[in-house]
Amino acid sequence: MGKVNFSPNINKHNNINLDRSSQALTNGNWTIADSFRAAYISWDRTNNLSSSQTQNELEKERYFDYGEFPLEEFYSLIIETTQDFQTGNLNHETIIGVEVIKNPFILFGESIEPSSYALEILTNSLLPSPYLARDFVSKKNYLGLFIEHEINLSDRLSFNFEGTLDVVIDDTIDIPEIPFVEPTENNNFYPEIALDYQLTDKIWLFASFEYAAEPIAGTDARDLPLRAEIYRGFEVGIETELSNNWLATLSFYHETQNNITTIDPNEPDFNLQINQQISQSWIGELRGEITPGWWVYGFYTYTDATVTKDEEIQIGNQVEGVARHSGGFWTSYEITRGSWQGWGFGGGILVNGDRPGDTTNSFTLPSYLQTDAAIFYSQNNFKAAISVQNLFNAGVDNDGEATPRSLFSTLWFQF
Repeated sequence: MGKVNFSPNINKHNNINLDRSSQALTNGNWTIADSFRAAYISWDRTNNLSSSQTQNELEKERYFDYGEFPLEEFYSLIIETTQDFQTGNLNHETIIGVEVIKNPFILFGESIEPSSYALEILTNSLLPSPYLARDFVSKKNYLGLFIEHEINLSDRLSFNFEGTLDVVIDDTIDIPEIPFVEPTENNNFYPEIALDYQLTDKIWLFASFEYAAEPIAGTDARDLPLRAEIYRGFEVGIETELSNNWLATLSFYHETQNNITTIDPNEPDFNLQINQQISQSWIGELRGEITPGWWVYGFYTYTDATVTKDEEIQIGNQVEGVARHSGGFWTSYEITRGSWQGWGFGGGILVNGDRPGDTTNSFTLPSYLQTDAAIFYSQNNFKAAISVQNLFNAGVDNDGEATPRSLFSTLWFQF
């Protein structure tokens, strides 16, 4: 599938989210629940999409009016059952469910990227994450089957397994005639296992392993089909409660990535796949409440990401676009009493260090500091927020991955 890029003038997003949920307790150990979400997305003005053509046609970019793409609706229905039971001295909880998603296109990047940490912190506790539009994937209907099984091996030790089977239903009837977007199948199974151990009343140890495979459409310069990208990762860490409402976390994450798609340095019009690259990260986090309603969060990450196996890219090269050092700080305050109760505001910074600009490490992109801000309101079943990401457009001139200044407005209703 050809790469589809949003032109830089796209910088305002408006979301309206409608949520409904219900739960029925059939007996003491069996629960059936369902939830429905509808999201309606609009943009501040007509925007353009561009797709680069061949090397001889780089000056002739073809533009598409955003009005051609019916991306304003998104529906999600989840039905799940939960059962608690015992086998001997072991307590079990099993969740089995089905998720159905309906929208003209699935938007890649539904969850906030790490560089959007400020919005992530805000939305995790207050609002559903905005549906960010990054790349188009030509799918329409999506069916997800998931299972989660947790076993309490003791009062302090628990084991958790999660598995998700994603099935994309082929339905492209309403997709406009877009020459550079082709339907592609993407049926995957994602398993994850985790162990949690409570060492003391205020210290927890955790470990997890996950696997993912992402089919990639297209061919390389030799006209060979691109293989699925494979991700295998494990994480270990420790979390401690320093005092009331204060938590500190230190974790190590190791990920092995195979068949990673990138631009071919010798044939820029084509992609190649790196056989293997390994990323290792140390992450330190601190979060807590200074006074009622005033929350702070800070993190630092050290990442060593290098190419370990390949015939084209030199072994030992740093992975393109990955900074060794990054960190951030976010603080928010919500008024908890009086006539202004429910109103809140926040702000923070994200620092992204120097990083390679291409796979050959021929140049380095400079570090930048991103500033984010938000104002929000929360009351009963209604929530709203206006967030500005990358207020001063930091890093945009040098780094195509940096998010340009963006304004998000979100409304959330629950009934």
